[in-house]
Amino acid sequence: MHRRRGENPKTKGTYLSMKLCKFCLFFALVTAICLPSTAQTRLELNIPFSFVAAGKSLPAGHYSVATGFGDRRAWFISNHHTSVSVLSYAMHSPETTHGASLVFFQSGGTYSLVEIWDGAHAGQKVLKSNVKQTLVAEGGKYVEIAAE
Repeated sequence: MHRRRGENPKTKGTYLSMKLCKFCLFFALVTAICLPSTAQTRLELNIPFSFVAAGKSLPAGHYSVATGFGDRRAWFISNHHTSVSVLSYAMHSPETTHGASLVFFQSGGTYSLVEIWDGAHAGQKVLKSNVKQTLVAEGGKYVEIAAE
């Protein structure tokens, strides 16, 4: 191997080690900053009644509710037997603090998923399906189920 005059092989190895160290530090910082924004939100709930989400009837039971990575508009509701995906849009409740929970609208014996809260003042309003929209006009009440 040929060396240029005045070039120290130990200095070249130190230079490459420092470059590698700087790259690793940069990568760790980028990961630490970006990972929370793409983290998956997941709620675990026991829902004591059958309900409707995205036009699909789901039985009472233990459910996991999760977002896709970084996309809080798509939510996946599942248990060991069935699953459904719902679309939503952001909503805020500046006066009321919500814990992690699901909110259902109960009318005529039917519970329909209407909101998803993953804590504090920010939540998601579930887009309405085309099924049974007349139930809301009949009157009813809201029921909130807290996450475990």
